[in-house]
Amino acid sequence: MSIIQLKEANCKNCYKCIRNCDVKSISFQNDQAQIIDDDCVLCGKCTLICPQNAKQIQSDVQKVQSMIDRGEKVYVSLAPSFVAGFQQSNFACVVKALRRLGFAGVEETAIAATRVSERYSEILAQGQVPNLITTCCPTIDMLVEKYFPELIDQMAAVPSPAVAHCRMLREVYGPDCKVVFIGPCISKKHEAEVSGAMDAVLLFDEVVEWLRRERISLNGEEDTEAREMYHTLSRVYPVPGGILKTIPLEKRQNYKAVAVDGLNRCIQTLKDIRDNKITGYVLEMSSCVDSCVGGPGMHEHRVPFLLSKSAVYDFSRRHPETPMPQTEQVQVEMTHTYKTDVTPHLQPTEEEIWSVLRSIGKRTQEDLLNCSACGYNTCREKAIAVLQGKANLRMCLPYMRERAESMSNIILDNTPNGLILTDQHFQIMQFNQSAARLLNLDNTCLGMEIDAFLNLNELGKIRDTGEAVMGQRCKTAIYDVLVEQSVVPVPDHEYLFLLKDISAEEESMKAMAKMRQETIDTAQQVIDKQMRVAQEIASLLGETTGETKAALLKLKASVAQGDVP
Repeated sequence: MSIIQLKEANCKNCYKCIRNCDVKSISFQNDQAQIIDDDCVLCGKCTLICPQNAKQIQSDVQKVQSMIDRGEKVYVSLAPSFVAGFQQSNFACVVKALRRLGFAGVEETAIAATRVSERYSEILAQGQVPNLITTCCPTIDMLVEKYFPELIDQMAAVPSPAVAHCRMLREVYGPDCKVVFIGPCISKKHEAEVSGAMDAVLLFDEVVEWLRRERISLNGEEDTEAREMYHTLSRVYPVPGGILKTIPLEKRQNYKAVAVDGLNRCIQTLKDIRDNKITGYVLEMSSCVDSCVGGPGMHEHRVPFLLSKSAVYDFSRRHPETPMPQTEQVQVEMTHTYKTDVTPHLQPTEEEIWSVLRSIGKRTQEDLLNCSACGYNTCREKAIAVLQGKANLRMCLPYMRERAESMSNIILDNTPNGLILTDQHFQIMQFNQSAARLLNLDNTCLGMEIDAFLNLNELGKIRDTGEAVMGQRCKTAIYDVLVEQSVVPVPDHEYLFLLKDISAEEESMKAMAKMRQETIDTAQQVIDKQMRVAQEIASLLGETTGETKAALLKLKASVAQGDVP
């Protein structure tokens, strides 16, 4: 199951997730956004910026509850950013609240951060790598594995503090215990799957909601058995530059130390390393802006960065008054291996790229608008995404607009009825070809008042009432052509005139009326003649002519009404 899942009914074709995805790991198929798991680095940005809340994160809450309900011993590795995620720097209160949920014990992940910093120091002291990239952020690890595999040898072969601490917890409490990491990071869920160090990962937001349902306060009583770590400097790991502060200067004296936060900045830095523009650096990389205190897993309960940073540093200065945890003294394996068998992304040829571009009306470099409305930075990137099956041609909004306008123009220009759009003063703004033929219009007529071309009597009434006028007959001012006119108010105080040439129809009606009159006259002549004949016959036969006259008059009336042609 994907860690980030889609609520299909909520996706509204806005492409905002694609626009904000730094690695473009989102495809758009059947009018729905889809996460491409093989390309995704789980930064979580798409879950935060989606305006329709169409993306949700896989939750382990029920899984953890089941562990507890079964009576299993479940221990927590608590990320040091909890002071921002829980808005609570009292560790003992947090421990008490989590134990009330059923957890057997709670320790700080920062315990293992001290060990991780020690390993960084050892690698830097050897001075054998051109650059050293920290490996505490699983998203950065995946980014290098999937998109910069040539830089794996510059990644520290050291586990994250979360993985190391979970190994330490199992060492202390036994291999059969369950270990849950609680923090702000979505990609820790992936790290749990590949490392096997954690049984589950909970986000701060999930825990806050769980506590709310159980009506448990984080500001309640303290846990008297809570033990705080001894080397508290490692608590600064979650803020930018925090990792570097834990590495002694003498250990990294041959390297410049720089913290890089934000996935886009990290990608650019990795490109510079790949291009040999950067060397001799120890680089603390975090995919989240503001590092871990800006993680997506505490979006709902995030406090301003300066307050979070201040809380982290205040907590790091807290001197523990309790005995150090047993975990702080155990030894575990501090190595990490990276995935190197990632299938590279196939790059299409120039001809293939331009074939796609030409299909959306882009034939030269000057045609490449690069507006990013589709979500991709350039038209070229979009074309590549189409060839990779991630995108479709309809995602190009300028192309679709031009296509729609072109289709509209074809329809409007080929309709037999005249269409004229005027402004609020009845000055001509636009017209179709039928109107041009009907009223002898050309571009010089733009801006002229329409009553120069139509004999209109009710323009003032239309302006005053704002009501449509339908089926009004009038004559054109130039050719004296009879038209049937409808005037419809449109938004922005404009008016649409619909003109139908009914001259031929009128002539046809006149011809029909003439024919009908001639038929009536002929019928009258027949009646008169028949009456004379009937009278003669009646006089001979002695019969009345009343019935005959009535029948013939009925025939005449039918002819007059048009029932008989």
